[in-house]
Amino acid sequence: MSNHPDTLSSAGSWYSEYGSENDVVLSTRIRLARNLANFPFPCDSRKDDAERVQALVFDSFSHMNDSDRFQYVSMSQLDSFGIQLFVERAIIPERDCNSFNINTIGKTTERKYPCDLGIVVRGDGRVSCIVNSLDHVRISALASGYEPRNVWQLCHEIDKSMQSSLQFAASYDFGFLTTNLCDAGSGMKISTWLMLPALMHANKVKENSELISKQNFRLKSALGSLSMPYASLGACYQLESICSMNGSEEDQITEFTAVLMQLCNAERNARKDFINYKPTILKHLVCRTLAIAKNSKFLECSDAFEIIANLHLALSCGFIEGISYKELHAIMYRIRNSCVDFLRRSSNFIFEDDIKDSVNLTIPRLRALLIQELVEDIKICF
Repeated sequence: MSNHPDTLSSAGSWYSEYGSENDVVLSTRIRLARNLANFPFPCDSRKDDAERVQALVFDSFSHMNDSDRFQYVSMSQLDSFGIQLFVERAIIPERDCNSFNINTIGKTTERKYPCDLGIVVRGDGRVSCIVNSLDHVRISALASGYEPRNVWQLCHEIDKSMQSSLQFAASYDFGFLTTNLCDAGSGMKISTWLMLPALMHANKVKENSELISKQNFRLKSALGSLSMPYASLGACYQLESICSMNGSEEDQITEFTAVLMQLCNAERNARKDFINYKPTILKHLVCRTLAIAKNSKFLECSDAFEIIANLHLALSCGFIEGISYKELHAIMYRIRNSCVDFLRRSSNFIFEDDIKDSVNLTIPRLRALLIQELVEDIKICF
C-alpha cells in the first residue's frame, strides 16, 4: 500500500455525499469492538501474539467476497503524512483534540498503543478495521449525515464475515468481551459529528451537554476547545454513546436517535432565536466572514473552520445562498493539513516566489485558495 493513500483524498469520498439531518449532522460513525479468543488482550500482548492476530485478521479480510476493495498495512510502514491522513479521515483514532494544536504542520496526532497497529481500509474510506489498538479488532463505518442503520449494516456485514473464519471472545452473561467493560455487550459505539453554531453563540451548549450526560451519552468538542467554556472550534461537536451493554444494537440506535433529535431541535430553535432577536449580529457575522474568506492570502486550519461554521449558521438561517451543506461538510475534511499537503505535492500549482519554498506558508496559502473557491458563488440574502 502507498504511503500516500490518495484514494482517501478523492472528491468521490463518503463525506461528499448527502445525508439525513445534514443541516446539523455532519457524519455518523459506528464502531464494533471485538477480541480474538485464546489470545491476550492487546494491553498484555507479546510482539509475536500481536503479529499473529494481525496476520489472522488480514487473512480473514482477504477471503471476503469483496476483498479486492480493501487495502492492508501496518502503521509502521506509513510515513507521518500517511498516518496523519488516516487520522484526519477518522480511520486511525485521534488523540484528545484539546491536547494538540490543530494548526501544527508535520506532526501526527494519533493515539499511542503498545502494539503496532494494523489497518484495513476500503478504497472509499467508508469502512475500516484497526487491529491491535485497545482491542484486537475495531470495525468502523462512516456515512455523511445521520444514517445509523446503513452504517450499522456495513459493520455487521464485516463482523459476520470475520466470524466465519475467526472466533471472537464472548460470554453468555457479558456478550462480546472487551478491554473496557463499557465496550462489552454488543461492542457497539455510535457517534456523530454535529455543527452547533447557534447553540454555541447562545451559550446553551452547557445545559444541553449536562442533560445529555444524564442519558448515557457524551457531548464534547470535536476539533478543540476555545477560550469560552463549552465553545468548540468551528462549532463542531461530537455526540457519542458511552456504554454498549444497554440492549440490542437496534435498541441502542433507537435510544441514540432520540437524544440526537433533542439536540438537533435545540440547535434549530436557537437558529430561530438568532433570526428573530439578533438579525443585525448575524448580518455582521456573514459580512465579516465573507470578507475574510474572499480576501485572505493565508488561512490556518482553525481560521478556515471558523469560516465554515459561520457560513453553516448563515445558510441554515437563510441569510446566504449559492452553497450547500454538502459542500460545507466536504470542505471540512479537505482543508485539514494532510489533505492540503497532499494537494500541494500532487498538483502543479505555482506559488508566489516569496513563499514557494516554505511548507508552513504554502499550505495556509493553498487552504485560503480552497476557501475562496468555496465562497465564489455565495450570494447574501438580506
